Amino acid sequence: MNFQDVQTLQQALDLAPPPRLNSAQDRAEHNALQRRLLVAQEDERVMAEWRRRHPEEVAYEQQYWASRREEDTRRRREERLDRRRRKALACAQADLVNAGGRSFFTEEDERWLDCWLSTSDDTNDDDDGADDWSDWD
Repeated sequence: MNFQDVQTLQQALDLAPPPRLNSAQDRAEHNALQRRLLVAQEDERVMAEWRRRHPEEVAYEQQYWASRREEDTRRRREERLDRRRRKALACAQADLVNAGGRSFFTEEDERWLDCWLSTSDDTNDDDDGADDWSDWD
């Protein structure tokens, strides 16, 4: 429902009819959601007050997370470089064998699988890797 003559959410809520709650379960779910909303709003208010009173802690936390992002970026770059080196070695061995030479890898050596490693650079340095679901990259 749209109200053209109200400026705040609270005014709109005051004018809107109460939600239609058909069962005791609907009322219980609605009450639980309302309590969660109140808790979240109070939590945001308390955190804003804490940030106002403790700016040094806020600065420390921001510095901590910046250093963590730098470490993660460095680690990801090193892992990509390592994958590139491993893939280059495996591909060189495959080329050597295909040319009639002899590889120092044995037939069962797992390093042969490195030929299929992904070494693409189309990764985002700001990506935290949380959605990575596979170790094959």
